[in-house]
Parts: sequence; structure tokens; C-alpha cells
Amino acid sequence: MRLKEKEIIQRFISSPELYNPLNIIRYEVQPPFTQDVCPDAVIEFSIPGGPSFEVMVKIQSIATPKQIFLMFSLLRSFVKKMKNGVPMVIAPYIGKRQAKALAKEGVSWIDLCGNMMVQVSGKIYIERTGNKNKFPDTAPIKKIFQGTSSLVSRALLLKPGGFRTQYELVDFINSRNANITAGTVSRVLKSLEEEILIRKTKSLISVIDALKVLERLSEGYISYAKRKEVKAYRFSIKDLKSVSMRLSLSQYFNYLACGFYAARIKGLAATDEITILVKDIEQARKEFDFITSDTEFGNLKFIETNDSCNWFNSTEVELTIASIVKVSMAVVDDIELYLEMMADTPRGPKVAELLKPRILKGQFDG
Repeated sequence: MRLKEKEIIQRFISSPELYNPLNIIRYEVQPPFTQDVCPDAVIEFSIPGGPSFEVMVKIQSIATPKQIFLMFSLLRSFVKKMKNGVPMVIAPYIGKRQAKALAKEGVSWIDLCGNMMVQVSGKIYIERTGNKNKFPDTAPIKKIFQGTSSLVSRALLLKPGGFRTQYELVDFINSRNANITAGTVSRVLKSLEEEILIRKTKSLISVIDALKVLERLSEGYISYAKRKEVKAYRFSIKDLKSVSMRLSLSQYFNYLACGFYAARIKGLAATDEITILVKDIEQARKEFDFITSDTEFGNLKFIETNDSCNWFNSTEVELTIASIVKVSMAVVDDIELYLEMMADTPRGPKVAELLKPRILKGQFDG
């Protein structure tokens, strides 16, 4: 349930444990400032054995970075109206990123989960964090950096020049081995805009901070990977050339090089293991009837998945086997490989660092 502003302040006033060790001396709703510049409330706090101070309060039902950014100018105006006023935000929950943004601007805050950061220049500093969000409906972003939703951010990184329309973005994704709806893209773009990660005008949709978007994608991928059930099958092979030839002759993109094997193909790592994503393990067993199951020491690993995110923007590369035979191999793109490497500790993140400059330049084919 999403709380309204009136409900937020009522819960706050009636729950002293939220702002302990502070005490409320006085509380006023909408004090009479000039027409447009008016806080939601003015509260006078005191601290046992210490001074009292007055805060100008803005109440936020959802404290997204964009909303916080818009509040800053208002809060500054409030403080100018009073000599000793302290700007403060009260919300159901303030996340880590929002807390950092508020601290950077010198804005105090308290949430209904018992977290707080109150600073009165030269007098008081109180910080209490770590309490979990009791109001999940107030979370501004819900897994938009995971699964199909993550393709929006990936596409924006691939094309730093941006997209003219939302439909151009949809077509870009769907033309690269993935499937996403216009509705999903619209919802994700709205959340990205609230997080101030993208710029959306009438004529252009583009990334503001590519590095931050990549970091959020990594966080989402790692979280998703921990919950995802992986169906992996190991086999022993004696002749690498036979496997590579069969992969080359197989239906395009039924098999996809990933992990450290993809990193090896891209010249970023060394490995003796071949790791391949497959859409149908039974079909793979039939096509590779010369391999032997070996769950313990197998050097060929098939991972069964129908997740289109793995195949998104994948490309076909030409390899030379035994210095003679040339074969074609489908390989995950740089962003997918970066995410896989970030989740594959301890070696993977080192490979990911090599990929990062290429990704942030927004290289893509077509």
C-alpha cells in the first residue's frame, strides 16, 4: 500500500521511536509563507541536554532521485525564509542512493522505517541506517535491471547517441535476437528517468551516466543470477576441432559461446574449458553424439537456457582451428559477457574491467 502524504506525517508524529533521541516541541502544517514557496510542515525538535532546532519538512511518498533533485531548490527557499531553519525530507523509506544525494546537499531526512540522518551545523549530527524497507510499494525501481527489462538499459549503452523515439528503441532491441513490448519499454524508461539515469525529450532518449547504468545492470544481474536455477551439463571431448566444426554447422544461434570461453574468443582470457549456451539440451545431445557425459572432469559445458537476454546482440565470429580450418561461432556480446564476468568471481571481474572501456564507448554493429 502506498501511503499518502497526510498518512506519512500522521504515522511519523505518532511514532516517537522513529526520531529518537529527538523530541517534538512544536509541529505546524503548511505555515503561511508566500504562495508557491511553502513546506509541508515545520517541526521544532529538541534533544535531551542539547539545543532545539527548527526544520522545514517536505514529505515524499516515493523518494526517487528525480523527486529529491526537484525538492532541493524548494528546500533552499524554505531555509532562506527562516534564519535557523534546517531542510528535512520525511518519507516511508530512504534508500542508500537517495540518502547519499540528500547528504551531499546538506538535507536531513527521517523515514518511517527508523532510519535517519539529521545534521544541524555545528550542533547536532545523528545517523541511524540499516533498517529494511517496510513499504516495498514505495520502491521506485522494481527489477528493471534484470531479465527482459534490462534490455532497455543495454540498448541505451549500445547506442550512446540515443534513440529518436520509444518505438525506435523497441525495434532496435527486437532486431537483435530479443523480444520486448512497447509497454515494458515505456515503464522502464519512466523508472530510469526518475533515477536521473536517462534524458528523455520530445526528440531524443539517451543515457546521462553510462557508467552508473552499467553498474546498476551488474548489480541486477548478480542478484538475478543468485536466484536463477542453472541447468549445466558437462561432457568430455578429445577433439576440439570436431566440436567447433559441429557448432559452426548447427542452426545459427542455437548455440552461443559464453563465459570464459567467450572471453578467450575475444582475446581477453585463457581457458581450456568450452562453455556453450544451448536452447535445448536434448537436441544438443543428438547433434553432439560423439561426446561423453562427465560431470566431474568434463571440459565441455552446456548450459540450457531460453533467456533471450543471453542472445541479445550476440554476433557471429570466425575462428581458425588448428591453424587451418575456419569456422563460424556465435558469441555473447560485450555487455552480456561483462555481466557474466562480474558474477563469476574471483577471476571474472578482472576480465570485466577489460571490457568496460569498450562498452562505455558504445560500440555496436549495425
